[in-house]
Amino acid sequence: MLCSCSPRAGTCVVLCVLSLTCLCETATAQPSSDRARFLRWMYRDALALTRTIDERTPLYVASAAAFLLPLSHFDPAINPAIQQRYRGRFGDFLDFANHFGGPGVKLPAVAVFAASLLTRDTHLQDAAFTSLQSLIYAGAISYGLKYAFGRERPFEGDGAHDFDPFSGHTSFPSGHTTAAFALLTPWVLYYPHPVTYGLFALSTGTALARLARDKHWATDVIAGGAIGFLTAYHLSKRHLAERRRLSITPVIAPDALSMSLRLVL
Repeated sequence: MLCSCSPRAGTCVVLCVLSLTCLCETATAQPSSDRARFLRWMYRDALALTRTIDERTPLYVASAAAFLLPLSHFDPAINPAIQQRYRGRFGDFLDFANHFGGPGVKLPAVAVFAASLLTRDTHLQDAAFTSLQSLIYAGAISYGLKYAFGRERPFEGDGAHDFDPFSGHTSFPSGHTTAAFALLTPWVLYYPHPVTYGLFALSTGTALARLARDKHWATDVIAGGAIGFLTAYHLSKRHLAERRRLSITPVIAPDALSMSLRLVL
């Protein structure tokens, strides 16, 4: 929709603004100015994730198993190869990256979101919230699978194929890797740039740190990374799509004042 008039025609400008306001009010709540969107996203996104469980889910699980099971034969050889390089600057980097998947990362994620609310940058607010939400949702999925599979960790010494469901063993998938990818992926998607792409180096470093410390097998971190990334990708795309549903663009020309309204239903 395009509303145009002469800059001197004040009444026309007022009517134009009023018409845009009416259209905005009849549209879906605009996420850029409504902080209640965060509450809506929490329950709507949870429902959307549960709806993804359908008759195709067993096929996805079977496909993941078909991919990971052959790789698990290489698990015992991968950890020693990483551990041999776990020193110097590379070791320091892995130690630093490991923090992005630890339990302590939740408080900074909350703090970043809280700080974003003090600004008027709604894009920043959405990115910070999506990062925190991804961390929560992906973590819930990861920890549910951990206890369901009951895989023993490398340092326990019973091998890469020791699974004892609901036994308390929690190697598969890697919670640290899940958290790192869930936390950082939204920032890459909201602010795509060669600099932000470097955040994936940190989440990958978290995965390698878990192998270097003998806390996980390679297939643990692959599964954890996939859960964290896919959860964050799904949530980010949903939120970004909602922002694009309604956009108002002012256009100022020498002989006219216009506003372009774009509404996607």
